[in-house]
Amino acid sequence: MKTFFKYSVLTAFAFFVTYFIADWFSQNYFIKTNFNGCVECHNEMTGFEESHSPDKVGCNACHLGNPNTTNKNIAHKGIILIPGNLSDASRTCGVVGCHPGIPERINNSLMNTMSGVISVNRFTFDELEKPEGHFNVKDLSQSIADNHNRNLCASCHLGNEKTELGPVNELSRGGGCNACHLNYSNEAMKQLEKYQNASSRSDREKQN
Repeated sequence: MKTFFKYSVLTAFAFFVTYFIADWFSQNYFIKTNFNGCVECHNEMTGFEESHSPDKVGCNACHLGNPNTTNKNIAHKGIILIPGNLSDASRTCGVVGCHPGIPERINNSLMNTMSGVISVNRFTFDELEKPEGHFNVKDLSQSIADNHNRNLCASCHLGNEKTELGPVNELSRGGGCNACHLNYSNEAMKQLEKYQNASSRSDREKQN
């Protein structure tokens, strides 16, 4: 009986020691519960405000892609280089846990549609009998009134896609959420310049 008890205790002790050693190796060498492949590769990126820091939300919260790998081709599949445009805001800025419902409200707002400006502009150019109706800046025609609107106002409104990296300026206006909420600190500007220089070198190397 004593022998049986002795071996039972030794067996249980060996089991627990083996379990904790295996768990330690798994957590430290095999399984990273907080693994984010984006941060593993782009850990030098800085200049973010605290609420959008990659340490807190990762990169994929805004840019999508696949954060579970460090394979570039797999990680970048489905990536959104400039998130925040209204065409993708519901999948980036507006997801549950971030800013749900906001993109849907903005889509129907005058800041996006320019409905009032369009109707008054068309009325002024005798293209409408009354300055009334519901219009959208995305549906401008090639009429005199709409071309006038396009040249003066349309490029600033939220529905205008932001396609260039960097702060919103005369050459890169609109951009949905970016139009009001994209702010570059000096540190972020340095990071952008570093990224653009690296991209230029990479493009030149590919051409050669």
